[in-house]
Amino acid sequence: MMKIGIVGTRGIPAKYGGFETFAEELSVRLVKKGVKCAVYCDKGSYNKSDYKGVNLHFVNTTKTKSPFKYYFLSLKEALKKDEIIIITGSSGALFIWLKFFYNRNAIVITNTDGVEHSRTKWSFLGRKILHFFEWFAVNFSNYIIADSKAIKSYLKTSYPHINKQKIKVIEYGAYNALSKRENLLKEFSLKPNNYYLVVARLEPENNIDMIIKGFIESKSKVPLVIVGNLNDTKYVNLLLKNQSPLIKFLGGIYNKEKLLAIRTFCKAYIHGHSVGGTNPSLLEAMGVKNFIIAHDNVFNREVTNNQAFYFKNYIECSVQIKNFEKMDPNEIDKKKQFYVTRIINYYNWDRITNQYLEFFNQIYNRNFK
Repeated sequence: MMKIGIVGTRGIPAKYGGFETFAEELSVRLVKKGVKCAVYCDKGSYNKSDYKGVNLHFVNTTKTKSPFKYYFLSLKEALKKDEIIIITGSSGALFIWLKFFYNRNAIVITNTDGVEHSRTKWSFLGRKILHFFEWFAVNFSNYIIADSKAIKSYLKTSYPHINKQKIKVIEYGAYNALSKRENLLKEFSLKPNNYYLVVARLEPENNIDMIIKGFIESKSKVPLVIVGNLNDTKYVNLLLKNQSPLIKFLGGIYNKEKLLAIRTFCKAYIHGHSVGGTNPSLLEAMGVKNFIIAHDNVFNREVTNNQAFYFKNYIECSVQIKNFEKMDPNEIDKKKQFYVTRIINYYNWDRITNQYLEFFNQIYNRNFK
C-alpha cells in the first residue's frame, strides 16, 4: 500500500489557514480511497493519533514557535515512515538533504505556494532568503506542485533549466456551501445584502488600502466590512487611521459558521490579493455565490476565468463598485451562478484529490514497482 506523508502544516483537523485545510481535505479523501496517509502536526494540536483514518504524528515543537526545527523534525520522521512526501511551502524543502541519511528512495514533492519572496512585508534580506528557499525547492525536490497555471508559468520562466515535466499543476479546492443562518449577522450589526466584504490577511500585497480608498471614492452608501487579524503592524495601524464610519474592521473570525454567514449574505466580495496562485479566500467567495470584484492579475483572472470585475488601482476599484451598483440584477445572478458552477465542476476537493491520486500512482509505479 502506498504511504503518503504531508509535512509543513500545523496539522489537522484544520484550525488555521489554507495548507491545513488542504492537508485535511486531501488526506481524509485519500484514506477513503485505500491510501495510507499521515499528517505531521504541531505538538499538542489534537488529542488523538488518528483523524478519520489519517495517522497523526506530533512533532516535538510547533511551527509558530520554531519553524525550522519543525520542518526538520517532521521531514526527518516522514522520511522514516513514508514513500511519497508532500512539503507545503518552499521553506520546508530546505531539509530535503535529509533523504541521503534516512531514505534515498523517498519521493519529495513541494507545493511552492505563491511567489512569497515578492511580498513587501518582508525585509530586503528576508525576500532574498525566501527566494533562495524557492530556488532550493525547485532544484532539489523530485517534483513541484503549482496550484495554478500562472504559477507554473512563473516557475518555468524563472527556472528555465528545470524539466517542465517536473512541475505539475493541481489547484486548490473549495465547497459550494451557503449559510442559512442569517441571524448570525446580528452579532456584527450587519444586514443581509447590505455590505461589501473583504476577507484577507491585512498585508500590503492584499491591497486593503487600495480597496478602502476606492470604496470611499465610490461614495457607496453601504458599509465595507473587513475580516482579518488586526496585528500591531505599521500597515494595519495605517489602515485603522481611516475615519470613515462605513469601514468596519471585524478582526479575525475563526468560527466557521459565523464566517460562512458573513460571506453568504454580503452584497459583493472584493478581493485584493495580488501575490499567489489559487487563493482559498477567492474560491470560498465563489462557492457562496458572491459577486466578485478582484485585483487585476493573472492569478485572479485564471481562477475567475475572466468573469469578474477587475481593478489595478483605487480609481478602477471605485469605478467597478459603481458599475456593480448599476448592474441589472439578472446579470448579477448570471455571474454568481457562473462562479458556483466553476467551483462545482473545477475547483472541488474530489476532483483535486483524484488528480493527486493519479499523480501519486504514476510516481509510485515508476519508482516502487
